[in-house]
Amino acid sequence: MKKREERKYFDKEWKGMKSSLIAFFKKEDQEDLHRFRVQVKKLRAFLILSDSAGHQPSLALYFKPVKKIFKEAGEIRNAFMNQELAKEYQTGNNAFISSQCQLQIDATSKFKSMRVKYLKKIKDTHETIKGEIRAISDVHISLFYQNVLQQISGTLTNLKFNEELHDCRKQVKNLMYNHKLIRSGLAIGFNINYMHQVQTVIGDWHDNALAIELYQGDKAMVTGLKKQGAKLKRNITSLTKDFFNQATTVVDLPVEQLS
Repeated sequence: MKKREERKYFDKEWKGMKSSLIAFFKKEDQEDLHRFRVQVKKLRAFLILSDSAGHQPSLALYFKPVKKIFKEAGEIRNAFMNQELAKEYQTGNNAFISSQCQLQIDATSKFKSMRVKYLKKIKDTHETIKGEIRAISDVHISLFYQNVLQQISGTLTNLKFNEELHDCRKQVKNLMYNHKLIRSGLAIGFNINYMHQVQTVIGDWHDNALAIELYQGDKAMVTGLKKQGAKLKRNITSLTKDFFNQATTVVDLPVEQLS
């Protein structure tokens, strides 16, 4: 893959990240904040791939200022999502909802007060990283994908419902984020639809596990959540059997089905 392609992709994704952040500063729309965080994840996935080629210096280290902004944004997003969970499961815990609402308001106010500083950090970080981007060979990209898929497969073969599984989801999403950029030179199959199913069901399980922790004081709520969790665990177990082969097998549809 040529350096020119990488820089073009990097600039486009960076622009999307910055635009989403500016939009949140203006309107405080949670969807803008969510898009900002997704763009940070996409860029981090690209930098992980780039660093895997052994180039110096480490671009992920240069990205740390943006990751700190991402973390601060996460406090706002978590408070918002906790309120959404409470509404979804009709917990009736008004004190909890009020506390999370106030936390969101306070975190948003603090976050917006740093607007000028954050935007300068983003500008400086972009200039630093762009100048250090190097070409990554297609051979390396294919080996990288193969190795990561094998690592994920090894974890899923000895499936445990703990933080390791959540880390697997992050690896899956990193491969998915980079796929659009690298797919033309990828020498192994990559079943994007299957990978999307895997990351979705693991994400649902993780949300369920967090909800169980959140509502420990409500026995009826926890009982219902655990039933959902058991079903999600069965789905994950079934879906991830023979993961590597499923992840690398892409079936070409007949022409008439593509329409």
